Amino acid sequence: MGTKKRTEREREARKNDILEAAKTVFFEKGFQAATMDQIAEAAELSKGSLYLYFSSKEELYVSILVEGLEILYDMFEKAVKDIGVWEEKIRNIAMAYYGFYKRNKNYFQILFLLQHGGIATKISDSLFQICFEKGISCLNFLSWAIHEGMAEGEIDPAVPTELAVVLWGAFNGIILLYEEEEHRRFIPGSLDNLIRKTIELLTAGLKKR
Repeated sequence: MGTKKRTEREREARKNDILEAAKTVFFEKGFQAATMDQIAEAAELSKGSLYLYFSSKEELYVSILVEGLEILYDMFEKAVKDIGVWEEKIRNIAMAYYGFYKRNKNYFQILFLLQHGGIATKISDSLFQICFEKGISCLNFLSWAIHEGMAEGEIDPAVPTELAVVLWGAFNGIILLYEEEEHRRFIPGSLDNLIRKTIELLTAGLKKR
């Protein structure tokens, strides 16, 4: 192996080690409370060494999301495998997304902060683009299912991506609404039940009258 390739491998391995250490610190303490000093200590590096790989705490935090989006993509891929009915695909995708939220709340939190917390303005364009493209790849599973429903004449013609965004927004809205303790006081039933009701209403709403 040439010196250049070996150096690249070593750099990539060090970067992955930093990401693993950062996950431990961020997931335990949260984004606001975590510090680069704590991450450097967990990675057994100097703080200066971290900045050789990541330009800021925000850049490091959002870099963790790349792995989370890959997990979500794999979950969606499994959710639609060998499924031929568009309506069932949408149900499975929605339940997979809900499962991702329940089992990977730390990744979900990064995704939420990237979209609503102003972090997007503090990361590089290249990292934002990577997350954007991976997010679109996940959203496409919904778009494809909707397109299949249109091709079968069961959904009125429209822009599939627009309808996919509507569904995705509804799922997020229910989850985030339930996240707030004050809101849960007036919400009857469990989040599980609300998610299933949301799926029923949305799939029924897509169908031609």
